[in-house]
Amino acid sequence: MLRQGRAFLSVILLVAISFCLRPSWASDLPLRTPEASPGSSLPLTSSFSLPSSSSSLQQSPAVSPLLPPEAASISSSGFSVYLEDWLDGARNRPIAVKIYMPSGKGPFPVVVFSHGLGGSREAATYLGEYWAAHGYVAVHVQHEGSDDSVWKSVSSNGRQAVMAAMQAAANGRNLVARAYDVKFVLDELERRNKSDHLLAHKVDLTQIAVAGHSFGAGTTLAIAGQNYARGTQKLSFQDDRVKAAIYLSPPADMHGRDPRDVFADIHIPGLLMTGTEDNSPIGNTSASQRRIPFDGIATPGQYLVNFQGGDHMIFGGRRKIAPRPQDEVFQQCIQRITTAFLDATLKGDSSSRQWLDNCAAGYLKGIGAFEHK
Repeated sequence: MLRQGRAFLSVILLVAISFCLRPSWASDLPLRTPEASPGSSLPLTSSFSLPSSSSSLQQSPAVSPLLPPEAASISSSGFSVYLEDWLDGARNRPIAVKIYMPSGKGPFPVVVFSHGLGGSREAATYLGEYWAAHGYVAVHVQHEGSDDSVWKSVSSNGRQAVMAAMQAAANGRNLVARAYDVKFVLDELERRNKSDHLLAHKVDLTQIAVAGHSFGAGTTLAIAGQNYARGTQKLSFQDDRVKAAIYLSPPADMHGRDPRDVFADIHIPGLLMTGTEDNSPIGNTSASQRRIPFDGIATPGQYLVNFQGGDHMIFGGRRKIAPRPQDEVFQQCIQRITTAFLDATLKGDSSSRQWLDNCAAGYLKGIGAFEHK
């Protein structure tokens, strides 16, 4: 009965999304995915050290010396990385994940990360590593149909063919599939937390956040409660298990709809990050529109960061693309601010909350603008 209900909702949502949204999600651009056999778990044990006091971030005269509590109190921590291939049997759909596991006994809070169009579970490694080093299980999900297979199949035909394939994949059907991918991962975490060689008793299921970049940020908005219907109707993928959300460069083409209606049912804390050059490589979302979800969400506990000169690719990582001079500074800010947000919202850390409300704007002085409500 539950599956029938979900199937019916999917059909309705496909119609509504196709009517309300044109493709507006941008690409992570070509990413390389490590090879793994079906059903395998490949440990890629590594360690990570936080930037020291001599880092380029702290040397920059434009950055305030006021660091968030997590950066000031922790110098380094170890973690392990695992590649796993899961299967959603109800949809006969493979779900590849990359799990960043903190060292220690646990249980740990969880961040589920959704990549952008054309990306993979390898997106935003700088975030998975940093979050794991600070005590979060980061599960980076790969979404079949809007992942790197989209461009790989036509890469030999040139850039125009790649961009056309990406544009075609930015559709409502893939958004529906992505939302159910995240729901499946949450179900699977619940199951595996009871008995699993890797995740048993490692996950705190009361402390879950979802994050994403570009199309992944659109996926995150869907899970947070974005409404895809018009008028008095309500259609969403909202999942009450999720307690906080991070939107990195979200799609925001409302097509004439009132953002207050679209985002009225989002009742969890959120952090939206964008940049003044964050124009969509695919679709119609301009840099100035990225903030629309922040403005439309009425629930308190919303934060906005707008990096001066930041473009679309600083959030997912520029794999196979030459980095820009400010990328390292931007990404260190992203690491620290997202972690302070997670500490404040999932762990209830009052010092992190106070830092966000009172110090974050000064920390970003000269690099970006900060707002909260």
